[in-house]
Amino acid sequence: MTRLRRILEVVEQRSGEKIELRRQSGGYLLDVDPELVDLHRFENLMERSRLVSDDTERARLQKQALSLWRGTPLADLRGGWFSRVREWIERRRLEALSEWARTELRLGRPLTVIEEFGKVVTEQPFAESIIEQLLLALSHAGRPMEALELYASARRRIVDAIGAEPGPSLRRTHEAILREEIEIARPARTHQRVLTGLDEGLSVSP
Repeated sequence: MTRLRRILEVVEQRSGEKIELRRQSGGYLLDVDPELVDLHRFENLMERSRLVSDDTERARLQKQALSLWRGTPLADLRGGWFSRVREWIERRRLEALSEWARTELRLGRPLTVIEEFGKVVTEQPFAESIIEQLLLALSHAGRPMEALELYASARRRIVDAIGAEPGPSLRRTHEAILREEIEIARPARTHQRVLTGLDEGLSVSP
């Protein structure tokens, strides 16, 4: 507790804001300005992004929110409660990434999504919303065959893990790619073949 109070004193000095640690029934309460907490700042920026009508500004706010993420939340804390909170926070990040990707695709910038989501899909191979946005980005970039290979690899991984097919939204996107219903946003840039599949480790480059 002494170490924690010293850390809070440093934060107070740097921020100029009063931080109070109060003891109450069941533990302690940290009373702090929400703008000093990355999670609150993240939620605030995402909420602001949903209120603007301009996609360029929306993408800027979303990217600013996502830039607050540094490593695994609560990484050094153990226990069931911390695990549940960590999972919830990670879900919020994936939801925000999906929102950002949809904005970028509306702006005709699939390559930015491909660059970001190639890494995310490797880290989160069962995150269907992320896989779906990467499928769309590859298709919009004029790379439907890579999108189809990604879907096949993701489907195999999901079926092997849970014994069920991917969800309806991901399947609909796959079917739209097969029917060539997704328009190319702009001519695809010359690139080397980079899709290796989730089973061997996915690598996607713009």
